Amino acid sequence: MNAQTIEKVTLKALDSHQQNLAAISAVTASGNTEELKIVFNACLDGGLAINEIKEALVQLYAYCGFPRSLNALGVFKTVLDERATKGIKDKEGKAIVVENTTSDKYEQGRKVLERLTQTPQKKPAPGFGEFAPRADSFLKEHLFADIFGSDVLSYSQRELVTISALAAMPGVEPQLKAHIGMGKNTGITDDQLKELTLIIDQYISRVQGNVLRKCIGEKEQPLLANGMMVRISEIEIIPEFLEQYRTILKEEAAASVNIEPGVVAIFPMFQREAPNQVRIVEIYAEKSAYEHHLATPQFKKYKETTLKMVKSLKLVDMDVLDTQTMVAIFGKLKNIKMENKNKIPFISEFPTGNENTDFARYFIGKSYVAPLTSHKELNVPIANVTFEPGCRNNWHSHSGGQILIVVGGEGLYQERGKKPRHIRVGDIVEIGPNVEHWHGATANSWFSHLAIMCNPQANENKWLEPVSEDVYKEAN
Repeated sequence: MNAQTIEKVTLKALDSHQQNLAAISAVTASGNTEELKIVFNACLDGGLAINEIKEALVQLYAYCGFPRSLNALGVFKTVLDERATKGIKDKEGKAIVVENTTSDKYEQGRKVLERLTQTPQKKPAPGFGEFAPRADSFLKEHLFADIFGSDVLSYSQRELVTISALAAMPGVEPQLKAHIGMGKNTGITDDQLKELTLIIDQYISRVQGNVLRKCIGEKEQPLLANGMMVRISEIEIIPEFLEQYRTILKEEAAASVNIEPGVVAIFPMFQREAPNQVRIVEIYAEKSAYEHHLATPQFKKYKETTLKMVKSLKLVDMDVLDTQTMVAIFGKLKNIKMENKNKIPFISEFPTGNENTDFARYFIGKSYVAPLTSHKELNVPIANVTFEPGCRNNWHSHSGGQILIVVGGEGLYQERGKKPRHIRVGDIVEIGPNVEHWHGATANSWFSHLAIMCNPQANENKWLEPVSEDVYKEAN
C-alpha cells in the first residue's frame, strides 16, 4: 500500500517505452483521471507516440471496460489539445490499421490466441465459451482479430498493457496469471515482471503490487513503511470539559484525515465505563507527516482550546504486529500513493483542474476549476468546480441563473433567507436569476459540482460579502 515513499530506483529490464505503456495502462484501469493527465504528459515528453497510446487505450476496453477506456481517451484528447495550444508537436507514430477484411475473424482471433498461449484453442472455448458463445465470439473477433490486427503495438507490448491493467485491478488474479503466461510467450522476461511490480506500487498501491508479486512467485513486500509512525495517545479529560473536548477532538480528527495526505488515521475512542479516559490511535505515513501535522491550523486550534481540559497525557509509540488487519480497519491505507505528489484525492470522474486563483478573493479556502466545454457556437459554459474541506464561496448571484450538478463528495447550498441544504452526488440545484446564494464543501469533505451558466450571453455574477463563520457552522 501507498502509505510510504518508495525509494527511487532505476529500472533496467524495462526500457522507458515499456515503463510508459505500463504506467498508462495501470492508471487507466484504476480510473484515476487526474493522475492519468499527469502520466500522459510525462509519457508524451518521454517519446511515446500518439497512436501507440491510442492503441493501448482502445485495447483496454476489453479488460477494464468501455467507461474507463473512453474516459482515458477523453483525457488524452484534452492533453493533446492543451499541448498543441502551447506549441508542442507530438509525434503521431505508425498509422493505425482501420480495416480487417478477413472472411473469418473468429478463426483469425483463435489463431492469434493459440500463438499467445502456445496451446491449441478449441471452438468454442471450453467453459465460458460453451456457456456463452457470444462472449467467446466477441473475445476472438473483436479483441484478438480486430484490435490485435493493428501492428502499431507488438504482441509483447499488448501483453504488457494487459498485464499492467489487470495488476491494477483487484479480483482478477486468474486472468492476470493467464496473461503473465502469454506475456512470457511473447518475450516478456521475469526481470521485467519484477520491475513491473514497482510501477504498480508507485501508481496504484503496494497492495496491488503484492498481488502481482504473488502471481509471479516473488516475495510480497511489507505494506507499511519502516518510517511510519503509529502511536496511541492516552488522555484523561477533566469531567466538566468532556463534551466540549469531544466536539473539538472530533472536528480536528476529521479535518486532519480529510485534508492532510500524510495523516493515515486519527481514530479517537473513549472508555465506556470511564468516558473521560480517551484513547486516540494515530497513524502517520512518516515522521515528516507527523511534524507537518503539528504545524497545521486545525492541530494548533485543538491544542490551544483543549489545554485547560486535559488532566494527563501519555504518548505511547507502537510497532505493528498484523499489517493485514490494519489494512482492513483503516481502508484509507489502500488509496494513499507511494509518492504522494498529488494532495487532492480522487473525487469524481471529472478532472479537478487548476487552482481557482482568478476568483480566490471570493472564496474562503482553496477551490479548483476545470472548464469542460469550449464550443463557441453552442455557447454553454460548463465547468467542474472542486472545493477543499471547509471551502465555500461568498454570497453572490447570477443575472441569468445557474444550474449545479453534484458529482463528488458532500457540499452545502443556501439561498438568502432559506435553510441550508446538504447536497450529495446526483443532486441538482436550480438557481434562478438574481437569487442570492452560496455553496461549498462541508467541513469534513471534499466537494465537486458541475456549474452550468444559464443565458450566458447576458449572465453576470454579482459578488457579495463572505459567508460568516456562524452561518457556515450552522449549515454544517
